[in-house]
Amino acid sequence: MRAKQQPLKSAKTIMKRFRSFLGAGALVILTCGLMTAQTVILIPEDQNALEFVGQFNNSGAASQQFGYLSNIKGLSPIFSGTPQNETTAMFTFVTNATTNRVINNGVMRIVNRTGTTTVYLNTPPSDFSNPASFSQGSPVQVSSYTQQVIVNTLTNAFVTVHMNTITKTEPFTLNGMTYLLGQKGKSFRTTYSGQANAPGAVPSGWFGGYAVGAK
Repeated sequence: MRAKQQPLKSAKTIMKRFRSFLGAGALVILTCGLMTAQTVILIPEDQNALEFVGQFNNSGAASQQFGYLSNIKGLSPIFSGTPQNETTAMFTFVTNATTNRVINNGVMRIVNRTGTTTVYLNTPPSDFSNPASFSQGSPVQVSSYTQQVIVNTLTNAFVTVHMNTITKTEPFTLNGMTYLLGQKGKSFRTTYSGQANAPGAVPSGWFGGYAVGAK
């Protein structure tokens, strides 16, 4: 009887070890998934880390600013082909802002706005005649936004300064690598130069600019 019971005991031991092996394997796979490397694209202080090309539409107190990133320091390529414009841009942005105050000072007009900026990993092409096409991708960064606009009412030329504080980042994959664009809680300062269009015309204006990291 003892000789017949021994194989049964060995089979139970083998199954127990096999189950332990499967459990250990699953843990390793899960651990590897959690440890996927993510490269953070930093926005360093006093360096042109981001460059923007865009247009805007104003309606009453609402301002929507949209366009694409023409340069991201530390990340390349950011265009899917040529020409390098909105039709091939892999990163787009949309700012939705509200005008809080307007101050007139001679020929100068100063406008203050607050809102939210979202950067997207785009699905090209985008088209300036269709502002919604700049938000057709996946959001990779969201930031709170404050803006000061200084307009020369004689020429309709303007400059802006805004501060963005990153409130959310999402990992994205590009060329087999996983990235984060900036760090939550960090800020960057953006400067635009632009030209407003005639009142009531679409778009309301055009701009280009750059951003540097800020404390």
